[in-house]
Amino acid sequence: MDYLVKLYQNPFIESAALIKAVTIRKPIGPEKHMVLNWIETHFNEKWRSEADTAYSHNNSLFIAIENNEILGFSCFDGTAKGFFGPLGVKENVRAKGVGRQLLHKTLIAMKDYGYGYAVIPTTSEDYYRKYLDLIEINDSEKSVYHDMISN
Repeated sequence: MDYLVKLYQNPFIESAALIKAVTIRKPIGPEKHMVLNWIETHFNEKWRSEADTAYSHNNSLFIAIENNEILGFSCFDGTAKGFFGPLGVKENVRAKGVGRQLLHKTLIAMKDYGYGYAVIPTTSEDYYRKYLDLIEINDSEKSVYHDMISN
């Protein structure tokens, strides 16, 4: 099931304060290969491909770093225009607010980019419901991924 998030309103449900030591930013050109390799190592090739597309088409890839170490990433427009994700956080820092920071930074960038809504193709609906008011898109079970080549 896919979900919409209204970006023209404050879409974020308030929760704990953000981590101050973590920096959320866009990677620069010389870092691209390191970031994409990190994504594939910690997640999978498909997420690497989506992140590469987001970076290459409109620089809509964000990384979370602390002490020169990548902790997570998020992006938008990696699969389709207006689609958020993927979002991934290194296992040893999950549940510490890094994902939430990435989520918010990316959705704010989508709003600034001119989107009124973000589409969340959900594999982790429970996670996103903690921070966002999700609107279910009827008949979206197939999503844009329905006829994707699988290996």
